[in-house]
Amino acid sequence: MSDEQTLRSSELSAELGERLRTPFDAVLSDPNRLRIQAALHGLAPSGSIRFTALARALRLSDGNLSSHLAALCEVGYATSSSTFTGKRRTRWYSATAAGRAAFEAHVGALQLIVDSSRMAAPESP
Repeated sequence: MSDEQTLRSSELSAELGERLRTPFDAVLSDPNRLRIQAALHGLAPSGSIRFTALARALRLSDGNLSSHLAALCEVGYATSSSTFTGKRRTRWYSATAAGRAAFEAHVGALQLIVDSSRMAAPESP
């Protein structure tokens, strides 16, 4: 292998390095919060989902789901509302515009990483 080939295979291009440094959203870096935000993102912009339906769909315990939803609501990525049937409360969750934008940006950063892996692959002879 020539010195030039060694250099090419041992260093990343400036473009590839820049792409790999694309920042992730710290809140959505948690896999469960990413899955929750994805579920909310998949709803119509004015849509919402019941807490119990979300817990069932994602197979998360009530406590786990509740803590992750609280984190998403705290940063403004999700919002909640309640309805009552008699004394029974139903909690509904939906994505905010900020949450939808953050999700799109985070997925875009992940996609850049995936696409970059193809840029770094050695060329076949």
